[in-house]
Amino acid sequence: MAVKNQPVMEEATIPCKEANDALTTAIIGIFCLGIILGPMAISKALKAKKMIETNPQLTGSGKATAALIIGIIVTVLTVLGLIARFATIGSSY
Repeated sequence: MAVKNQPVMEEATIPCKEANDALTTAIIGIFCLGIILGPMAISKALKAKKMIETNPQLTGSGKATAALIIGIIVTVLTVLGLIARFATIGSSY
């Protein structure tokens, strides 16, 4: 008995705009205004991950995760850079 191939219905997927925005913000934060854009990227990435979690049609979880990691790294490095800069200024007096 032959089994006919039935078409598989694929769910439509929608790219998550917030994940793209978060990744763009994180990448720009590497080069300028890291103290502002790093936390913004973290916030946008968490929002995007929550949206993707609640709507299975949204894609971009990897982008949101990358934005979260980059945002954290940018924020930490910027804060450490500021601490080092102020420590150097304070020791020169």
